[in-house]
Amino acid sequence: MNKADLTEALAAEAGIPKVHAARYIHILTNTIANALVGGDKVTISDFGTFTVSQRRNFKGYNPRNGTQIDVPARRIPVFRAGKALKESLNA
Repeated sequence: MNKADLTEALAAEAGIPKVHAARYIHILTNTIANALVGGDKVTISDFGTFTVSQRRNFKGYNPRNGTQIDVPARRIPVFRAGKALKESLNA
C-alpha cells in the first residue's frame, strides 16, 4: 500500500473527498516528522511509537572498488509497533 492507496482508503472510510484525505495524511506525516526532528517521541495508542535512534560511526566498504570508507554517525527514525498492532497481526 502506498500513499495514494492510503488516501483512497481514508477517503472511502471517512466519506470525504480524496483531496481532503490527502491533506490530512500530509499533515499527519509532517507533524510526526517535525516532532522527531525536534527530538520528541510520538506515541499513537494501540498502534506504535516513533522515536529517533543514534547510529554510531563505523568503517564500511565501497562495493565498487573495495576501498574502506568511514561512515559517519547519524540519527535514524525507528518505529516500534504497539501491543494491539502486534496482536492483530498474529490473530
